[in-house]
Amino acid sequence: MLKKKITLLSGVAIAISMVVGSGLFGLPGLAISATNPLTALLGWGLVVLLMPPLIYVFSWLGRQHPSSEGISLYASMGLGEWSRPGIMMITCGTLAVGMPAFFLVGGNYIAALLELDSTHWSIPCALLLACVTTVINLRGVEKLGFVNKLVVALVLGVVAYISIRTMPSIPAAFAGVTMNSISTIPLAQIWLAMSIVFWAFQGWENMTFGFAEIKNPEVNIPLIYWISFALVSVIYIVFALAIFAGAQQGLNVSGLSGVAALLPNSTWGRAALTVMVFILVANANSWVFGSSRAFFSASELRLLPSGLGVLNSKGIPARMLIAALVMYSLIIITMWHFKIDEHYAFLLTTQGFIILYGGAVLAFMRGTKRWWQWLIGLVAGASWVFLVQGFGWMILYPISLMLVGVLLRFRHTLVKK
Repeated sequence: MLKKKITLLSGVAIAISMVVGSGLFGLPGLAISATNPLTALLGWGLVVLLMPPLIYVFSWLGRQHPSSEGISLYASMGLGEWSRPGIMMITCGTLAVGMPAFFLVGGNYIAALLELDSTHWSIPCALLLACVTTVINLRGVEKLGFVNKLVVALVLGVVAYISIRTMPSIPAAFAGVTMNSISTIPLAQIWLAMSIVFWAFQGWENMTFGFAEIKNPEVNIPLIYWISFALVSVIYIVFALAIFAGAQQGLNVSGLSGVAALLPNSTWGRAALTVMVFILVANANSWVFGSSRAFFSASELRLLPSGLGVLNSKGIPARMLIAALVMYSLIIITMWHFKIDEHYAFLLTTQGFIILYGGAVLAFMRGTKRWWQWLIGLVAGASWVFLVQGFGWMILYPISLMLVGVLLRFRHTLVKK
């Protein structure tokens, strides 16, 4: 059984570092590349407005049902027990493509820090990041909590540094923006920006996989969610404004390492880039932690080999961490070999978790009886409908995972009989 080791302070630190990292440093440039600076900025603002109902849903469910299955359990509660193995398989398949995408963001920044050509070195640096963060997780969650407490202060420092440098140019950046220019943005472009940006808010559901390890969950889980959400929202909006202003000034802020363009070519700029890389490492630590717990739960359901779900003497799923590292590495190499654009991995990850969100909202609606909670659930459901409707053919990926999970569980049941 997983041990309860995570305090309120450690939980807030882990939650913030799960959310802030690849989203803060990788998505602003990626959203601009896919759309344009104004649409990307609008996407950030709209997603922040859509998140509070989902935050409430997760905190309520987490308080009622703390479990290492996290959002997978909540989605299956909403859809029915029959869906449980399929939901867990969607979770695993989503993390399988999402973690490599995350490591690629870190790899690009590590290459920039070392002044290496990202075209050739982002892949080796991504693989290095995957290895280092796996080793840190193998040493224990207590050390993970210490690193994440430090990184929260560093995040605030980096945001303050870049924002102070950029803030004077923000008013001028809005000089040509009118209500007409906003109203003429195609809805499909707004959806694309929001879908990319939504990745930046995909740490809180990952936190649900560690609920079983949080002390005093009834009190601490809601506090962890709301404190971290308030801080993260401020950070994202300030950063989105800074990126928008930089783009309006003609800086090349597009791409996975676009934020680096806002840094000066000086000692202070190098120091800030170093801190950003450290933040990404801490962010990766948290995601490796959450992902391994999701895979651990899948092994308990016999969807993955049961031998991978063995805990070591420290209560850590060490075999699962190592197996996950091998899988991440193979997917990163495959993406490089076949020249698969990173944004597909981001969208597939976003899509998978959005589908799980839908099941979690249903579980919330089925479990609550107060009218104002129903209203929160309806608002959360409306935002879910808007986000999920635009994925097109990519919806086949989670549907296939759902079928595989249900069939594997059915086969296991027949073998037992």
